[in-house]
Amino acid sequence: MKHLIILAHPNPASFSSSLVKALHDHLLSEGQEVTVRNLYETGFNPVLSADDFSALADNKVPKDIEIEQGYVKWADHLIFAYPVWWGGMPAVLKGYIDRVFTEGFAYEYVAEGSKGLLSPRKGSTICSTGACSEEYGKVQDAMKVISGEVIFDFTGIKPYRQLFYGGVPSVSDEVRKSYIQDAIREFSK
Repeated sequence: MKHLIILAHPNPASFSSSLVKALHDHLLSEGQEVTVRNLYETGFNPVLSADDFSALADNKVPKDIEIEQGYVKWADHLIFAYPVWWGGMPAVLKGYIDRVFTEGFAYEYVAEGSKGLLSPRKGSTICSTGACSEEYGKVQDAMKVISGEVIFDFTGIKPYRQLFYGGVPSVSDEVRKSYIQDAIREFSK
């Protein structure tokens, strides 16, 4: 299986970064293919501009969008890994979705409404929070709807795993290690 992990955390020493590295290494050890796109390291521009709209309307995909769409096309499984900030994904990831999951690539409008174009891919999220999971229960439920239904289902991606790891800054190293091991188990063959 080909996994595309899209990481949205600016700190290379963060829990999200450590988890992605461990998951990457594990999937490779199982003989799977893995590509990680760290949106901060790549300098991905998350701002959907008027120029983007004009280019896309003329069927001219801007080069940076085309590159990312190539990675999405390559993948069987998309994994979004990010911290929860203010009840949602970091702006760079929202902008990635706005710019990369474009009409004609990720979905199209048809007489019945809309049709997702990214099937048969699977999609997963791995989210970390500063607050404990009990405090974030309702937010987690809302985020599952947004990623699972609004993004994945709409684009034809089958929701697979939606993982949340709470209290990351305040739990022990042992707990953080157990979170990483849990994520690895969730994505093992």
